[in-house]
Amino acid sequence: MADFFEPESSWTENRFDVEDKAGVSGIAAQISTYGQQTLELRLGNNFSSLTFNVGQANDSKSSDKILVIRVVGNGKQLDVRKVPFNTVQEISVTTKMVNAVKIEATVEDAESRDSKSVLAVVSDVTLD
Repeated sequence: MADFFEPESSWTENRFDVEDKAGVSGIAAQISTYGQQTLELRLGNNFSSLTFNVGQANDSKSSDKILVIRVVGNGKQLDVRKVPFNTVQEISVTTKMVNAVKIEATVEDAESRDSKSVLAVVSDVTLD
């Protein structure tokens, strides 16, 4: 977590069970239906790509919701992915001439308006 720019206190660093993998080292935050959690990296225009994995922890309160991950670089959307429960997605974006990258996590707006949240897990973050 030390590599992220002023991470919100809702993010915690630990080991999580995601999909069929136990003890995945990563950082996670609870995402509710009406909430958003953001992680930011300051790159100083020094890297050409950012790659990371994202999934929902097996002990998320809901297994029905879809996690939406939006990657924004210098204020412009670089990628957006939908991550259902029991799935890990690798996300890779080009960051050439990008100083600030944000990883925004929300839950897809669905018919279900229950208060159950998902535990979004970000792992294997690499910059090249």
